[in-house]
Amino acid sequence: MMRNIFKKFQIKWFWMLVLYTLVYATVNTAFGQSDLDQLLQIAQENSPSIAEKQALAEASKEEISLEKKTLLPSVDIGYDANFATYNNITGMNYPGNNVPISGPPSDDNYGGTVGSGVSMMVKWSPITFGERKNAIAHNQSIYEKQLASVSNEVLRIQFQVAFYYLEIASTKELITTYEKNIERNDFNLTRITKLVESGIRPSVDSLKVNAELSKSKSQLYQLKNLLVSQEEQLKEYLSSDGVKEITTSTFFFNHLPSAIKTYTDTATFVHPTLTIVTKELEANEARLTEIKRAWTPKLEFWGTTYARGSGVAYDGTVNHADGWGMQRYNYGVGLQLVFPIMDLASQKTKNIQQKAVVRASQENIRKVENNLKKQEVTARTGLNTALAIAKEVPVEYEASQGAYLSMQTRYEQGLVNYTELIEAQYNLLDAEAKLKNAYASAWKSLLQLAVVKGDIQLFLNQIKN
Repeated sequence: MMRNIFKKFQIKWFWMLVLYTLVYATVNTAFGQSDLDQLLQIAQENSPSIAEKQALAEASKEEISLEKKTLLPSVDIGYDANFATYNNITGMNYPGNNVPISGPPSDDNYGGTVGSGVSMMVKWSPITFGERKNAIAHNQSIYEKQLASVSNEVLRIQFQVAFYYLEIASTKELITTYEKNIERNDFNLTRITKLVESGIRPSVDSLKVNAELSKSKSQLYQLKNLLVSQEEQLKEYLSSDGVKEITTSTFFFNHLPSAIKTYTDTATFVHPTLTIVTKELEANEARLTEIKRAWTPKLEFWGTTYARGSGVAYDGTVNHADGWGMQRYNYGVGLQLVFPIMDLASQKTKNIQQKAVVRASQENIRKVENNLKKQEVTARTGLNTALAIAKEVPVEYEASQGAYLSMQTRYEQGLVNYTELIEAQYNLLDAEAKLKNAYASAWKSLLQLAVVKGDIQLFLNQIKN
């Protein structure tokens, strides 16, 4: 009985241990072997520059709420209590919100006594003749501009992450290429050493191949150092300590991207930079209307209630205790219409100034549009060129590979010298490196075009497909 219970207990803990191991392995895989989609998500969630833009957008959003709240009435409450000379209490000038009191007239009396006052003032401006509406529109455009800044920063970070991801993948492929070249040098060293020992080849060939082997290793060390530098740069954009290893895919070196549609065919996304300057124009136009509305009447409704207390009675007698209590109560309501007649000159100047700002914003939009179109033409040309080169390089690679194998045979037969052999080997290395770089360049060109169009999905979709 006890044995069965113990056995069940062991089985239970065994499966719990297996489950824990699987979960732990899954978590480590998620952070250790991250694909590009995961890296982009990590960067977007952790980037301090994106968080900064988001915080500024939130602050702009509160400005809208703050402007809307000006529709609410303001209420001010004040209380004053004083101990001063008899003369001062009867004509006290309170430093706070309360209106100074006066009387009754008296002879000079410097004796101390008590006075106090309390008041509440309500002010409401529900009608602003469009000034509030345009102020809200101005702040709304500023908020939307900040949101576009967030999108622009996200796009910039995504580009940097994807670019360095491709750089790392390319460098890893080059490392593999140079490792193959070292293997060729090792193989040549073994065979040439035997040929030298047999007297078929001069001993200087053995020295030359050793020098080439050392040179190849130095080049490999430089590539590995470059890889570390690129990985650290990528981790800086990720802003996360969770990613310990950058695992790349060979997909980019087995497949080529396809050209995407023209500018007008894919104009479903507006570049964040263009949105920023467009919203800036809208904000400046709203500000212009707001300035025009500023030279309109100000209609305000107000109401007040207040009370005061004095230690000096109407007949001049002094009672300090009466100064702390309220003895006279009053109220008042009314409206006020103010028209800034003398502000007309300054309003005209502000109007002219803001119109110039609006024109500058309009020209800025034209400049950004032209710049984006120019960048797209350049990026599209770069992509087409990279694709054309990538389709030609395999021919060069196959020819170089065949020439090297042929040269090896001819060298062993004594038909060519070592210089011709090593030249064929370098041509093969160069062609293989060109092949890797050509494929990487095509994907980088597609990435550049996608970013110019403001939609990185144009790049990511081709990876998924």
